[in-house]
Amino acid sequence: MEKYQSVLYRKNSPHKPSAYLLSKLRNYEELHKRCGPYTESYNRTLQKLDTNRTENITTDCNYLVWLPAQGLGNRIISTGSSFLYALLTNRVLLVRYAADMDDLFCEPFPNTSWLLPKEFPLWNQSDDPGHRYFHSYGKLLKNNNRDTSTLLPPSFLYLLIAGDFDYYDRLFYQDEHQAFLEKVPWLFQRSDEYFVPSLFLMKSFKQDIATLFPDKETVFHHLGRYLFHPSNQAWGLITRFYEAYLAKADERLGLQVRVFHPKDSPSEKVTNTILGCLQQEKLLPQPNPVQTFAASPSKNQTSKAVLVASLYSVYYEHLKNMYWLKPSVDGEIVGIHQPSHEGSQHFGDNMHNLKALAEIYLLSLSDVLVTSASSTFGYVAQGLAGLRPWILFLPFQQWTPDPPCRRAMSLEPCFHAPPNYDFRAHKVIDIGNLDDPHVRVCEDREHGLKLPGSQSRAMEELLLLLLLLPMKVRVFLVRASPFSRGPLCWGRGSFTAVVITCVIAFSLLLMATIISSKSGFDLSVKFAEVKVLEQKVETVSNSSHFKDKSLGGLLAPGFDEKSCLSRYQSVLYRKNSPHKPSAYLLSKLRKYEELHKRCGPYTESYNRTLQKLDTNSTENITTDCNYLVWLPAQGLGNRIISTASSFLYALLTNRVLLVRYAADMDDLFCEPFPNTSWLLPKEFPLWNEFDDRGHRQFHSYGRLLKINNRNTSTLLPPSFLYLQLSGKFDYYDRLFYQDEHQAFLEKVPWLFQRSDEYFVPFLFLLKSFKQEITTLFPDKETVFHHLGRYLFHPSNQAWGLITRFYEAYLAKADERLGLQVRVFSPKDSPTWKVIDSMLACFQQEKLLPQLDPNQTFEVSPSKEQTSKAVLVASLYSAYYEHLKNIYWLKPSVDGEIVGIYQPSHEESQHFGDNMHNVKAWAEIYLLSLSDVLVTSAWSTFGYVAQGLAGLRPWILFHPNRDWTPDPPCIRAMSMEPCFHAPPNYDYKAKKVIDIGNLEDPHVRHCEDVEHGLKLFNQEPVIGLSWEPKLPALLSSATSSSSKNSVKSLDEPQSSGLWRPNSELVDGLFVAPNDPAKLNKIRRKQLKDSSGKNWFDMPAPTMTPELKKELQLLKLRGAMDPKRHYKRADSKSKQLPKYFQVGTVIESATEFYSGRLTKKERKATLADELLSDPNLQAYRKRKVREIEEKHRPGGNEKWKIKGLTVKEACKGKEALTTHTKYYRTVEMLKSWSNESIECKFSFGKNFELLTFRCLLLDCTYAR
Repeated sequence: MEKYQSVLYRKNSPHKPSAYLLSKLRNYEELHKRCGPYTESYNRTLQKLDTNRTENITTDCNYLVWLPAQGLGNRIISTGSSFLYALLTNRVLLVRYAADMDDLFCEPFPNTSWLLPKEFPLWNQSDDPGHRYFHSYGKLLKNNNRDTSTLLPPSFLYLLIAGDFDYYDRLFYQDEHQAFLEKVPWLFQRSDEYFVPSLFLMKSFKQDIATLFPDKETVFHHLGRYLFHPSNQAWGLITRFYEAYLAKADERLGLQVRVFHPKDSPSEKVTNTILGCLQQEKLLPQPNPVQTFAASPSKNQTSKAVLVASLYSVYYEHLKNMYWLKPSVDGEIVGIHQPSHEGSQHFGDNMHNLKALAEIYLLSLSDVLVTSASSTFGYVAQGLAGLRPWILFLPFQQWTPDPPCRRAMSLEPCFHAPPNYDFRAHKVIDIGNLDDPHVRVCEDREHGLKLPGSQSRAMEELLLLLLLLPMKVRVFLVRASPFSRGPLCWGRGSFTAVVITCVIAFSLLLMATIISSKSGFDLSVKFAEVKVLEQKVETVSNSSHFKDKSLGGLLAPGFDEKSCLSRYQSVLYRKNSPHKPSAYLLSKLRKYEELHKRCGPYTESYNRTLQKLDTNSTENITTDCNYLVWLPAQGLGNRIISTASSFLYALLTNRVLLVRYAADMDDLFCEPFPNTSWLLPKEFPLWNEFDDRGHRQFHSYGRLLKINNRNTSTLLPPSFLYLQLSGKFDYYDRLFYQDEHQAFLEKVPWLFQRSDEYFVPFLFLLKSFKQEITTLFPDKETVFHHLGRYLFHPSNQAWGLITRFYEAYLAKADERLGLQVRVFSPKDSPTWKVIDSMLACFQQEKLLPQLDPNQTFEVSPSKEQTSKAVLVASLYSAYYEHLKNIYWLKPSVDGEIVGIYQPSHEESQHFGDNMHNVKAWAEIYLLSLSDVLVTSAWSTFGYVAQGLAGLRPWILFHPNRDWTPDPPCIRAMSMEPCFHAPPNYDYKAKKVIDIGNLEDPHVRHCEDVEHGLKLFNQEPVIGLSWEPKLPALLSSATSSSSKNSVKSLDEPQSSGLWRPNSELVDGLFVAPNDPAKLNKIRRKQLKDSSGKNWFDMPAPTMTPELKKELQLLKLRGAMDPKRHYKRADSKSKQLPKYFQVGTVIESATEFYSGRLTKKERKATLADELLSDPNLQAYRKRKVREIEEKHRPGGNEKWKIKGLTVKEACKGKEALTTHTKYYRTVEMLKSWSNESIECKFSFGKNFELLTFRCLLLDCTYAR
């Protein structure tokens, strides 16, 4: 059926057979019909086969008998090679198929059979290695010193060219031996190789085979489709699977994974390589790491079916789960299918081969094919399909392939073990360097041979590319032909390519000259006009930028622009921010600037407050200025975010912020406030004491609370206090974050705050600040964005580093991507794991284009060609080097140009080094100029960059030891930094609390720090059926009259969801920010999280039995003091209304096989059961009991003790063999006939005694 139905399942092949091949095949079919099995010629040749001499044998038919070796893939490609040899030598091919090959293929030749009859005289002897070697051609040559001129040809010979064949067997591939072999009527060829490439090197066949196959890469394609047609049984497996799983997909991708050494190629590494290949070549769409539901179906939605052919299921399971749990980013539907997973290769199993043939053929029906390196299974599939596959290179031990796959140069199989020894020259030779353009070294086998793709196809692709070029003069870079012999040698193909290229280039130049001469078209003038136009556009763009040089009013006028160039020039290097500061924030900043100008260093107020600082008491101190002095801790990123936090605290408490910068912070930032300084003078009385930890601890607010039992009502405020908010600060220091302590701190003139945290989220939780801070920042996630742009302007020195690097490397790119990689523990996060995670993030989020592994040169530039600059900010150069090399060595598949740049790589963090900080600040600012940003989890370096940029970055999670992040990165929900170490202990309740679950909807846990806090714009309302509605002025349609719908916007006063001054976000009104209203809505809509809206749970009739069960569940925490049960969610005595009674079903992991360790797991379930120690002890005990009970002694040793066999088995037949010694007994139950089958292994000869008897009726038989 397959012979004529296969065209319904595959596309028409673009490779057409030659007329000479068709004629040759028809002639062979006539020959096979005349000389096939049981014909007169066959019988006549067979009569004297046992004489092993050609004397008196007259026949017009010679035969080539193919003998199997290795697996199905090897057998198919070697059969194809043997048939071509038979075609060239005018022999009849017969194949010796054993039981494992029954009913796999149809007969390829009409009205005859190619199967060797099983009554063939040498059928059994062909399995004997000794017999084959004794009658081999290699032994004949060895015995006669390779001289056959005086020998009479025997009636049969073996050609051993499989596995461990020696040098004499390899002489089969030399021309001078073909004349002798031609006289031998019967040749038995045992091969597991595709030796067709060697036939191209034989002069006796070269002309004929070149005429048969003008397109050299289609040899197996034509022979395979001609010879190997699945039987009806196999075709049924193929068509059923195809129709059920593959037929309705828009595209089919075949993935064949062959792992030769599972121990050396761990499944995790293989899976990573598979995913890397699929994503790199864009064979499958990227999974969406954020969205958990698929978009609504549309007409443009496409589907893709992936067929996985492998002995193992782990790769199929991984792909299936990945595309099952997450939808694709482009909405494409991806289905993963696997016909079978046998676990191991079963030699001699017919059903195993049937499944294998079905999978090979299904792979050949794919539109795109990925095969494993060196796998004959994949060779057959690609040959039948007529596809050049992507060859997947699997990792081996510590080696990881890079790139993971590459496109094959032809669809031909590889000859793995070609002959490489020249007997004449007595040396090893490299056949791949012989003077034949049709034989090349394989991509996946270093010493293998392969027939490459046709040169004409490459020329067609070049001509098509040239025709698509625009009408401009181009410089063509012509790659040397793959058939050229060296750098200074020109092959015919390369010369032709150069001639065609030059002719086309000259034609284009001539056309351009004619057009310009006739129409007065001046290229130089036009280019100048374009340049002027670009300058005009740039000028307009720059002028639009200068309109917002104050950053929405953040920056006050009156600064000397030359003293800080970055203050007003930064708008030229970044896009305008969509986040505008509130009017109240601008007013507050202007007032603070006046305060700072009046109370700054060296002012009258400053000096007056400073006079009595050493008294450490506020007695007789009158001043209108209070101060907050920021003290540095940790690295530059921590210092910047903590400074911003301190400034906001100073803004809220009406204090003047001064910063204590040591030498390592010199000349990093400009002064943020006009006509004053925020730098603490170095002659400050306590300047040197700041570094003394004991001094800070003695004067800390935490110690003051500790010695006074947290009671400050009777204390006089001192003149200064330290607020220890960094490092190992204790619970008393954390009391700073409680409202009741702010009143006392307000009376202290000087507060010295040492912090390395961004504690702004906690200021939103303090009632004394909540109203004002909410008014300052209506958009909660823009706190650091506005404060960072207001406070931190690079100094002229740092700005020089920034602008020079930007102009040199980043300015001309169409898009800039910033990558910040921070590895906190290099020993626990190996470089290669971090690189894998980083690349996986890029591919998953499509941040960088895919690479083309086949092409090594860029296509001609076009208008659509874009460029991307990647800025790598890291202490180490390994990540930059890796990215740079892969995008340098290979172009991108879409033609996009990718440049990788890294300003510096210091290898370690240098505390106290000013230049190190200047470089770090330059890199932070350069990152903030990116269009897309990827930052590392936990990194304050990245927090600053994302805040200044106003971007929600992708957060990159690095692997740690044995943990690999999945997904490797996620999109941040807010651009705000994370407060890493918020206080989590309530002194009043005396318990640890989860601050992320407090009332404020804008403070929640961070994405990258589980216990951290972060600011968000609004709280996600989970479980509520709230539906936003447009205002009456914006909505043309009226709202539906659903019961669950919200009230109309015409009644804003009575609506709990809307308020008149709601803010528009993307054209929609957002949910209210008032927690009280939100909680009220939750209480009203509890019904939406129960009943039909909550897993369709019913409201059963409350019976006394059910009521008792529910009451017991509420009290489950006190049922058994020796067991731990989770307490009820609340202390309420109210029983639930919606519930369902059911049966808990154990998962698969609760069964025996799920509890086995990797070491205990065996190949089969029986092996796992037999390896159990308890079962082994039981079996040994039962064996000893049987031995002791039935041990013969004296003259009765040859008799069955107590009963005869006939009596014991009650008339059942038993086979008995008497012997004295036995070793093991295995008892296996056969449930079909309720009997026991016993197998005995005796003595050294392992004679087997088998008997059957009724269950429990036969005690013992020996």
